[in-house]
Amino acid sequence: MKEKEKNKLFVSGKESIRIFENGFLEWVTTTHHIVPFLIFIPVIGYFVWETVVFTLAGQIENLWYLLPLFLAAIFLWTFIEYSGHRFVFHSKPKSEFGKKMLYVIHGAHHDYPNDTKRLVVPPLVSVTGGILLYWMSYSIFGRYYSSPFFASLVSAYLFYDWFHYASHHVRIKNKYIRMLIKHHLDHHYRDPDNGYGFTTRMWDILLNTMFKR
Repeated sequence: MKEKEKNKLFVSGKESIRIFENGFLEWVTTTHHIVPFLIFIPVIGYFVWETVVFTLAGQIENLWYLLPLFLAAIFLWTFIEYSGHRFVFHSKPKSEFGKKMLYVIHGAHHDYPNDTKRLVVPPLVSVTGGILLYWMSYSIFGRYYSSPFFASLVSAYLFYDWFHYASHHVRIKNKYIRMLIKHHLDHHYRDPDNGYGFTTRMWDILLNTMFKR
C-alpha cells in the first residue's frame, strides 16, 4: 500500500481484485453492469406512467412545468456525481477505518480501473440513494410533480452508470461521448486530482478542476 500511495497513478495490470475474504461482503460490493438497468428501468417506467396518469387526470395542470423539471433533475444529477466524486470519493480520511472504507468505495477502482464488477454502483448504495432522492423530490415538488422530476433524475443516474462502464470497456464513435470518455480516462491515467465530472465537464470548468496544460 505504501508504494501505491507514493505513486498516485498506480494502476495494476491485473484486471480485477478480491477485497473481502467474506463472500457476502464481496458480493454486495461488486455488481454486474446490467444490474442497474434491471432495477431502475422499471422504476423509470413507473414514474413516467404516473406522470402520464397525473397529466390526463388534470393533477399536473401545467405541462410547461415538465420540461424545466426534467432539465432541473439532470442538472442536479451532474452536480451530485461531481461533488460525490470530488468531496467523498477523493476525500482524505485520517482514521484507518476511513481509509479502508474509501479504498473499498473508490480506491480499488483507481488501482484496478478495468475491473468489470466495480464500475457501476452496487444496489445497496443505489437503491438507498434512490429512496433518499425520492423523499427529497417528494418533499420539494409534492406528490404529482415529483414523478416527472424523479423519472428524469433516475434516467440521468442510469446514463452515468452506463457511461462509466462504457468509458472502460466500450468503443464508441460519437465524438461528444468520446470527448467525455477521454476526460474520465485522463482522471485515471493523467491526474486523479482533477477531472471529477463524468457526464459533463461543466462543473470541472466552473470549479477550476480541469486538467492543467
